[in-house]
Amino acid sequence: MIKKITIDQLKPGVFIHDFDSGWHTENLFINQTLVKNVKTIDIIRSWGIKEVYIDTERGLDIDAAKTAREVRDETDKSLHELAKADPSSSYYIPLKEEIAIAENIKKEAASVIQRATANILAGEPLETEDAFQLIEKMGDSVTRNKDALILLTRIRQKDEYTLMHSISVGSLVLSFCYFAKIPHEMTLNLAVGALFHDIGKTRIPLEILNKPGKLTDSEFEEMKRHAEYSAEVMVNATNLPHEAFDMGLHHHERYDGTGYPDGLKGEEIGYGSQVAAICDVYDAITSARCYKGGMESILALRKLYEWSNYHFNKDLTYKFIRCIGVYPIGTCVRLESDLIGVVVGSTDNVLQPIVRVFYNDKKKSAVPVYDRDLFKIGDKVASYEDPGKWDLGKLKIFDDLPAGISLFT
Repeated sequence: MIKKITIDQLKPGVFIHDFDSGWHTENLFINQTLVKNVKTIDIIRSWGIKEVYIDTERGLDIDAAKTAREVRDETDKSLHELAKADPSSSYYIPLKEEIAIAENIKKEAASVIQRATANILAGEPLETEDAFQLIEKMGDSVTRNKDALILLTRIRQKDEYTLMHSISVGSLVLSFCYFAKIPHEMTLNLAVGALFHDIGKTRIPLEILNKPGKLTDSEFEEMKRHAEYSAEVMVNATNLPHEAFDMGLHHHERYDGTGYPDGLKGEEIGYGSQVAAICDVYDAITSARCYKGGMESILALRKLYEWSNYHFNKDLTYKFIRCIGVYPIGTCVRLESDLIGVVVGSTDNVLQPIVRVFYNDKKKSAVPVYDRDLFKIGDKVASYEDPGKWDLGKLKIFDDLPAGISLFT
């Protein structure tokens, strides 16, 4: 049985099933291990990990611990309550109309970051004029349809992670700022900071940056220095506001003080850096890397909710979850009517999205693909459905996407 325990409950003889720490992926290549001694526990504690999942069939049991299912059910209930707090707004224009525009913006964003990277490698300062113009376009896209650009940045090759990650975090920060009604000038500043938050990785050796396995301790320490490298690049940039610079330096700080490089705690961390930390981790754990697959969006939101108890500002995390939506676009779901489909749009109730249905589980048969507006019909999402159970790659779930692009392989 899989259970969740705190680090204080951990003891030798317990088998760790999951370290429950998504941002330590580079240094936790092997995520399961038997705890052999107290020294191991001290090392895990030093990583800032507060809770882990254990397997009681492979190690000692902890009687007072909640099962993984109990944790999941409690989290889902809380997420649904969060969703009710802020009714979502309908799209200004539908996905199929915005997606082509968003694809061009994504290409322009890639060019802006690639030019900036080339200039830095050539010893030139970071120029931001093109970035601010780009952010205006990205912001327009997000206000027309909050999902199109974010959806497209999820489609990436494993060898272009750093590039697409920067665009994705920029899009997520923009979406959050509009949702939270942050003033326009501040929104632009934070979005530019998000776009360049990892620019310091240009100084990390490629053999470390692209290593398809666990980093050594020295390699991990060098990887962590990318935040300081980002600050060194951004401090000399033209017309870059302090908020953006701070995001480059402090997007790996954690609310409980377990982050880096300065171990800042609580409101010692700038607002933009707190937002960037949430967006950065969300994109990181939902993205496929050279050494791991990506987590489904709904599962990532569950993790963020759990981690808000320690690592992130709880209020900002809750706002982010409401911004993204409990069932983000692309989530495979089971409806109360026993239909199976994929979320393709939102309505005035985030718990009743538009679902592209492809299967009737009651009749155990496929159905012609069609869109079901749960808000109008009165149907509801019953649960998340593992997309691995369905051959979604052969179904034209997202025929709205540009030719040659598919979310499901």
